[in-house]
Amino acid sequence: MTSPCKQCCAGGCRYHGRHGTRSCRGCNDAAQLAIKAGRPPPCADCGRKDPNGWVDETQTGQFYCKSCWAVYQGDRLKEYFDEPDVLEKKSQDLAEMIAKSKHCIAFTGAGISTGTGVPDFRSGHNTVLPTGPGLWELPKNERPQKNLLDVCVKAAPGRTHKIMASLWRAGLLKHIISQNVDGLHRKSGIPAENLSELHGNLYVERCDWCGAEHERDFNVICSDKYSGRRCELSAGCNGPLRDSGIRFGDDLPQNHLENAWQHGERADLCLALGSSITVTPASEIPTWLARQHNKRSRSGGPRSGLAIVNLQATPCDSIAALRVNGMVDDVMSRVADILIEKGVLQAEVSETVLGA
Repeated sequence: MTSPCKQCCAGGCRYHGRHGTRSCRGCNDAAQLAIKAGRPPPCADCGRKDPNGWVDETQTGQFYCKSCWAVYQGDRLKEYFDEPDVLEKKSQDLAEMIAKSKHCIAFTGAGISTGTGVPDFRSGHNTVLPTGPGLWELPKNERPQKNLLDVCVKAAPGRTHKIMASLWRAGLLKHIISQNVDGLHRKSGIPAENLSELHGNLYVERCDWCGAEHERDFNVICSDKYSGRRCELSAGCNGPLRDSGIRFGDDLPQNHLENAWQHGERADLCLALGSSITVTPASEIPTWLARQHNKRSRSGGPRSGLAIVNLQATPCDSIAALRVNGMVDDVMSRVADILIEKGVLQAEVSETVLGA
């Protein structure tokens, strides 16, 4: 049953996931109206009702009092790096968790594609990433003239994509929940049925009538959503085809979201790779999983739940079973090496793949 949103009076908003507890986008609008009327909502951190507070419009959609907002903004874009010995120990721990897992899934964000040349959205101006500051952190007049989707089309799967494909072939990874539209998971060899692409895929069109998906070898994203092509997969359907990209305000594809939740509820380990874990309702899946496994761990269960590999802090760091501060490609390359040494992963992930 869906839990009520923290900052509104009901839980029926379409932005709530199955176990959603975060603020929804509708509550962002409600908070703005309430602030203008002199009735600010309680701060998401401390509960104080501060008329000078702010709504985080770019990430969580939550309201913060002035003091909590200053702390939040100061930490939001900072990048963290583990010392080499700590990073090695955490990589060993992560490899062991993957090897022992019965149903491991991955939750991937833009950070797994920066190594391929595709920029992310949230990195700060002082980021170490070669792709530079995130697109949402740049003023509109400073954003690259080159279309992001054109960059995605030219990109090839990177180290992390290839390693995840190898983990899937070895049976160590059961499902991937992706927030990326670049299509690189499919290009790496992950079948569509093992993917929940919650924010769409630039190569996939979806039928409005029967829901059938049509995968193309070209970018299908268009300004008016509809391509003019018709469905040819279902006999006699002939429904209009629209791109699968999700715009702000769109519902997520129900079959992909349902599949993601089914695997999330079965999973004993979720690898959150290169994601800020802030965009709802997708982020509710790893958040819920972490909380559920924390309850089991306190009752004497094995170490499992959520393992995060990211440069920036996330809202789930305190409830994760493992938090690794490092470049996703570097961490996953080391994890793959360790799994090969353990004999649980084939040496196909070797110099050709890891050196890509």
